Amino acid sequence: MILDKLFIIIGLLLAHFLNGSNVFELGNAVRPDFMVIFVVFFALRKGPMYGLWLGFFGGLLTDTALGGEIGGDNLVYYKIGLHSFSYAIVGYIVGKGLRSSYTENYISITIYILGLTFVSRLITYLLFLMFFHSNHSYSFLYVSLYNAFLGPALFFLFSWAYRLDGDEVRQ
Repeated sequence: MILDKLFIIIGLLLAHFLNGSNVFELGNAVRPDFMVIFVVFFALRKGPMYGLWLGFFGGLLTDTALGGEIGGDNLVYYKIGLHSFSYAIVGYIVGKGLRSSYTENYISITIYILGLTFVSRLITYLLFLMFFHSNHSYSFLYVSLYNAFLGPALFFLFSWAYRLDGDEVRQ
């Protein structure tokens, strides 16, 4: 039981480090959001509480990588909690609402990842806009498409790495 949790934490940290790397970057700073894929995978496979907590802590890791921003009043503002909120909401809603209709195939995984990445990025962008300022370089569609392309392969890899069977989805 503890070993399972340890492997999940290692996967969360690996998704965080992959998000920060330039290895998968395409063109003008378009990178996949591995954290969303990781959160959606566990929300669909393990339920809403896994989605909520992994989304929360994965979002905190993502927020810590953003660093601070110096405002007009020469104070440093940190954006802690924006990704955390959006990932936690998406993880919980996915685990609660979409888990019963989830089927393990290429098309459904692609559609889920495409839509949920877009929703997650939209929530995060709206939070940026509400609390800070507009970020004109924030990508919705390209990151969503990139995630949708990588999602099925990563779901297969996660299923193998975490030894989750298809019948474990509907417990």
